[in-house]
Amino acid sequence: MGLSVLAGLIIGGLIGVVLDISEVPAGSAIGTFVGGLGAALFLYAQRRRALIAGFLVGLFSFPIQLSIFMAVVSGHLYTPPPVPEISQDVLLVALAVTVFMQIVGGTLGGLVGNIIRHAPPGAVEAPRSYLPPPPPRPEKYCIQCGAGLAKETMICPACGARQPS
Repeated sequence: MGLSVLAGLIIGGLIGVVLDISEVPAGSAIGTFVGGLGAALFLYAQRRRALIAGFLVGLFSFPIQLSIFMAVVSGHLYTPPPVPEISQDVLLVALAVTVFMQIVGGTLGGLVGNIIRHAPPGAVEAPRSYLPPPPPRPEKYCIQCGAGLAKETMICPACGARQPS
């Protein structure tokens, strides 16, 4: 599960940062949804494990997205616009709402990814095509031509040679 969560965090972090820079509303939550979806698709497990993977992507996506964003800003690849002074109380509420949206987005992404990968419980699966069982393996071989024979065969049907009993 660890690798699928890591892949979901990377996917969700990159998409979330790109959407946030593009000023898409709820871009980080959308990125986290896609990360949870990717984690569930990579995981290919039961619904409960896919939900846990999506939840973990949502829970840890904020620090990952923040780290990616800081790397982009520090590398002078993006300059954020100036913002007015915001009180600490408003910032804390915004942080809590953002983290909550990311947890919900990641968990929903995990659920949707699992539904895409697995049929819902109670759904009827498409019938599989019938494959006949393989023919039985020969129990002995002809002493003259090497053809496979049943144990009770006395004369080889391929070459006509008499077989020892």
